[in-house]
Amino acid sequence: QITMIDDAIGRVLQRLETLGLAEDTVVIFTSDHGDYMGDHGLMLKLLLHYQGIIRVPFIWHDPEAPGAGQRETGLGSSIDISTTILARAGIQPNNGIQGRDLFRSSPPKAVIIEEDSQRTMIGFDRPQRVRTIVTDTHRMSLRLGEDWGELFDLAQDPDEILNLYDDPAGADARSALN
Repeated sequence: QITMIDDAIGRVLQRLETLGLAEDTVVIFTSDHGDYMGDHGLMLKLLLHYQGIIRVPFIWHDPEAPGAGQRETGLGSSIDISTTILARAGIQPNNGIQGRDLFRSSPPKAVIIEEDSQRTMIGFDRPQRVRTIVTDTHRMSLRLGEDWGELFDLAQDPDEILNLYDDPAGADARSALN
């Protein structure tokens, strides 16, 4: 899948070059969610906010951008994309728009992910409401009406194997994220 996407983006960029539009075109690639690709034994998107799902691909190719080819590791959110596009186009965002300009502001200390299922998913007895907070070092997910949650120390456990939600070792992080 990744090679296919890389090849497709390469074809788009080559076509822009062939048409003489490469120096006047910003190309943006993103998705609405990532992919487990077998992580945690999962293939289909479920209501579990593991890194494979929430770390959404985002590529910004801009012929006028300094630092081309750099990888940004700070936190960002899909609500930031429209604000960033408007800033690049020199257009003032409407009053009350959410999000920040990804290139002209500092990354936030945390992002919130909200997911409300419309139907009952496999393994659950009712539609789920999941709220996740992600920082540079932790991810915690809470579910409305459930007595369990997820807390992972991303610095020590980047593969999200050891759920610290009910573990005394995670108490300080859980308290700080609540």
